[in-house]
Amino acid sequence: MKILALAIVTLGTLVVAFCLGETNLSWQGLQQAVLAPQTLDPGAATILWDIRLPRLLSAAIVGMALSLAGYLLQSLSGNDLADPYLTGVASGAALGAAIAIFCGLPFAYLPTLAFGGGIAASALVVLASSSSRDRQISMPLLLLSGIALSTIVTAAINLMQFLSASNTAVAARGLDLWLMGGLSGRSWPELYVATSYILPCMAISLLFAKPLSVVALGQDMAASLGIKVGQTQVVILALAVLLTSAAVSLSGLIGFVGLIAPHLARRLVKHGFAQCMIASALCGAIVLSASDLIARTANPSQEVPLGCVMALLGGPFFLLALRKGAKQNVV
Repeated sequence: MKILALAIVTLGTLVVAFCLGETNLSWQGLQQAVLAPQTLDPGAATILWDIRLPRLLSAAIVGMALSLAGYLLQSLSGNDLADPYLTGVASGAALGAAIAIFCGLPFAYLPTLAFGGGIAASALVVLASSSSRDRQISMPLLLLSGIALSTIVTAAINLMQFLSASNTAVAARGLDLWLMGGLSGRSWPELYVATSYILPCMAISLLFAKPLSVVALGQDMAASLGIKVGQTQVVILALAVLLTSAAVSLSGLIGFVGLIAPHLARRLVKHGFAQCMIASALCGAIVLSASDLIARTANPSQEVPLGCVMALLGGPFFLLALRKGAKQNVV
């Protein structure tokens, strides 16, 4: 019932986001747009179906991907403060996108390079944190390696920002906007590409719910129960990497979704890893869709970067979670 309630809230959030914006829709207007779209003014139809709808669906799919990736990493590491960005995948994706913008490549190349950068960065982190003896991954070492790699990548991105500001203001502005995160201008083709990675990864994640629940009890116990711990860790990490890379390639850098949504899901769904995965994905869609609505409507004269909105919402939440984790000796 709670999953059904979350699904209804998700749908309601998307409907509200579809109706609100520079062009607001009344209930009658919404019925007309859905049941008789051919009767709409051509300009309004373009805004609703070619601009607003792909954007709000992008917010939902990115929120689902980041939140599910966060849940996988938190369950695998046994640390509720683990976040997709701590694995280095977001920094790697940002570096790939920065290279595309810095080199003046067409926007069509940006998602591809961001995706490749995220995978490459995560591969380096996994290699640095895996044991050659038993092929198992040390989760504390994984998080520390991710933080170290993120620091290096951030320095490289800052250098490109400095050089871009010196050479061309257009490249510098494009890089700044992408690093701040946002979904403005997202089109159907870009949504299709990201969804083609995200939806299969979500389905596979559900299939690994049972092995993940055993590994979460401890590596020694999982091994004694016949679970191939090393292989399971690699698969779960690969799924988290693909989910995060695909999301970042579509939205830029947007933090805290993978931290907030799993916490909300655990409060609503107490048992069952598969149910918690679904709840996390739905909570992520709700959080990011609502945040994107705030980004679009908070300042009528100029859109607020979505990454800034999530930072303002997620920063205090992270501090509260950090304090709670310290009391429970989680950190």
